[in-house]
Amino acid sequence: MHNYSVDEILSTSWDRKIAHDLLAEFEACTGERRSSTEEMRRFLACKAYRELLERLQLAGAGKRSHEAVRAVAHAMRDYALERPALAASAFRTPASDCPEWREAHAGLCQFLAVLFAECGLTGRDPELALCTLRCLVRGFVVHEVMGSFLATYSYAEAFEGAIEIFITGVSALSGRGMAASDDCNRFHRI
Repeated sequence: MHNYSVDEILSTSWDRKIAHDLLAEFEACTGERRSSTEEMRRFLACKAYRELLERLQLAGAGKRSHEAVRAVAHAMRDYALERPALAASAFRTPASDCPEWREAHAGLCQFLAVLFAECGLTGRDPELALCTLRCLVRGFVVHEVMGSFLATYSYAEAFEGAIEIFITGVSALSGRGMAASDDCNRFHRI
């Protein structure tokens, strides 16, 4: 293993050094040639989507509607805390036109769309709810990792309160019926 100087670490090529080391590690572990950073991004994103989907399915098993949303939100947060880089990959949309990547992304989105449909969301509202939930989870995890909240509440208590607010919002969206779809369409045009 090479020891890098501070100048090397701060250089603009540092990202390439990290990518090179990661690619070498993947090649050693998998026996497969990972010839580009784009290939590595695809590999990590697909892995993340599959792992996250498995966790969410386990968390939501036997639960319905808002109870399932609550369990899934906590599972998303736990995954993001345990595997922040992979979670970041799973919270993004596919960055390249790769069937495997699109399929993994679609599987996760489909699972969550069904979950939000059980809560009464229709039209584009499940997409809005998914986007909001991803932002909520990622925002909380970033603050938790950085330790940037005030010590008034524990992170778990604050997150639980945010999820209750989110579920209340999901209920409000589902109660608006067609007006929610109209508002959502206006939102997406902005």
